[in-house]
Amino acid sequence: MNTVRVLYHLARADFLERVRRYSFLLTLVGAVYLGYAVIVGDFTLSFAQYRGVNNSAWVGLQMAMVTTLIVSLAGFYIVKNTVDRDLQTRVGQILATTPIGRLDYVLGKAFSNFAVLGVAVAVLAVAAALGQFWAGEGYRLRFWPLLHPFLLFALPVMAFVAALAVVFETIPWLRGGIGNVGYFFLYMVLLVYGLEAHTGFADFVGIGALESHLQIWLFAKFPGYRGGLSLGDSGEHALQTFVWEGFDWSPELVSLRLYWIAVALALVLLAALLFDRFDPARGFFRVRPVSAEPSRWRLLAGWRKPAATANAQGNGAMNGGAAPKPRVHLSPLNPAALRFRAAAVLLAELQLMLKRQRWWWYVVAAGLLIASLANPAQEARGQLLPWVWLWPIFLWSAMGTREARHETDELIFSAAHPLRRQFPAAWLAGVIVAVLMGSGVALRLLLARDWAGLLGFAVGAVFIPSLALAMGVWSGTGKLFEAVYIIWWYIGPVHHDRNLDFMFTSPKSLSWGVLQFYLLAAFLLFGIALLGRRRQIRA
Repeated sequence: MNTVRVLYHLARADFLERVRRYSFLLTLVGAVYLGYAVIVGDFTLSFAQYRGVNNSAWVGLQMAMVTTLIVSLAGFYIVKNTVDRDLQTRVGQILATTPIGRLDYVLGKAFSNFAVLGVAVAVLAVAAALGQFWAGEGYRLRFWPLLHPFLLFALPVMAFVAALAVVFETIPWLRGGIGNVGYFFLYMVLLVYGLEAHTGFADFVGIGALESHLQIWLFAKFPGYRGGLSLGDSGEHALQTFVWEGFDWSPELVSLRLYWIAVALALVLLAALLFDRFDPARGFFRVRPVSAEPSRWRLLAGWRKPAATANAQGNGAMNGGAAPKPRVHLSPLNPAALRFRAAAVLLAELQLMLKRQRWWWYVVAAGLLIASLANPAQEARGQLLPWVWLWPIFLWSAMGTREARHETDELIFSAAHPLRRQFPAAWLAGVIVAVLMGSGVALRLLLARDWAGLLGFAVGAVFIPSLALAMGVWSGTGKLFEAVYIIWWYIGPVHHDRNLDFMFTSPKSLSWGVLQFYLLAAFLLFGIALLGRRRQIRA
C-alpha cells in the first residue's frame, strides 16, 4: 500500500472524527475570542513606548506572536487524546491487525494534530485581516506581509506541539494527568529559557529573533529607545508609532525556525519507537503478562479446587451432563440496612478519592502541611497555598468522571436517589480534601485572627471542587479541568492577579465583590454539575 496514501487517510479520518465533536467547536470559539482580544487591544506588541502602525505586516506579526504563545499552550491539551481515544474505543486493536506500521500510525496522528492546530492558526490569520480594518490605520491589505509571520513563527511551533502530544500519549505514565501538568511546566521552561537565550535554536516562540531584528532598526531610528519588549495590555498610555514593512527572510532566520520542524520529525520517530501498537507486551514500556497458572506460593497456600466442587464436576462429566447447581438461600436484608447513612457514603467517597495514592504522595502532602504551619500567616497564604492546592489536582480531576472511567455508572445511577445521596457526598469529599490539605494555612490564619483571609480560604475550598465536578461531569474526562486549572492557577494565584486569584493569596484579592463572585460561581458550578449528572442518569 502506498505510504503517502496511508498517511493521508489516517490523518484525514482522524481529523474528520475530531471536527464532529463539540470540543472542536469550542476550539474555534476560543480562537475567535483570542482574535477578538487582540483586535480590541488586550494584547499589544510594543517596544518600550513605541509600536508599529497597524498595517498588514504589523498586525500579522502581532497576531502571529499571540497565536504562537497561547495556542502552543492550550493546543496541546486540545490534541492530546488521539491515541488514547483509539485505545478506549478499541479501534486501535483493529488497526493493529492491519499492515499499518508504527511509524505510519504515529505520523498520521501527528499530521492530524497539526491539521487541528492549523485550523486555529488559520482562524487567527483571518482575524488579523479583520483587525487591520478595525484599527483604521491602514486599509491596504497585503497578504504576504500579513501571513508570513504565521509561517515563520506559528506553524513550526504547532508542528512541535503536535508531535510532542503524540510522544506523551505513547508513554503510559505521561498519557494521563501527569503528562497534562508536566507539559505546562515544560512549556514554561522552554519559554523562559528561550527568552533568556534571546537568539539561537533555544528560542522556542521566536521572540528573541523578533527582538534582535527590530531592536537594531529601532536603535537607529529612535535615539530615545533603550530596549525592551512587551506583549500585553498597553493601558491608556499613548505609544509613539513607526512604520514596519516586515521581516527579511535571511537564511539564518529561516534555519532557526526550521529547526523546530526538524525537532518535530525527531519526536515522531521517538514516538514510533515507544509506541506499543496497542499491545502492552511489545512496546518500549513492556507490561509483563500475568500467567494464568497458579504460582508456587499460591499452591503452598492451598490453592486448589474444593473437593466437593471437583467431585461434582467429575460426576457431572461422567453422567454426560452438567454438574447440579447447589441451592442458595438468601437471608432477608435487615430493615436498618435500607436506611441511608450519609456519613458512610461520604467516607466511601473520601476513600475512593484517596485510593491508590503512593506513600510518597502522602509524604509530600505532610511536608506541605508542616511548611504551612512553620511559616507566618501571610507567607503561608501568599506563597505556599498555591502549591498546597496544586498537589491534589489529580484527586479533583477524577470527580465526576470516575463512574464512566471505571464503567460503574449503571450501578451508581441505578441506586436509590443518586442525585440526593451520592452526588453531594462526592462534592463534599472534594471540599474536605481542600480543607485538609490547606488546614495548616487555615490554622495560621486563625491564630493571626485574619478573618478575611479565612473567608477567602473557605470560598476557595468550595470553588475548586465545584469547578472540577462541573467540568468532569460535562466533559467526561479530567483533562479539561487539569488544563484549565493549571493555567488559571499560574495566572491567578501564583501571580496574585486580583480578579483571577480564586485562592485569595493576596490582600488585594480579598474584596467583597471578588469573594461574592467566586462564592456565587461555586454554587452555580455545582448546579451545572447537577444538571449534567441528571442528564447522564436519564440517558
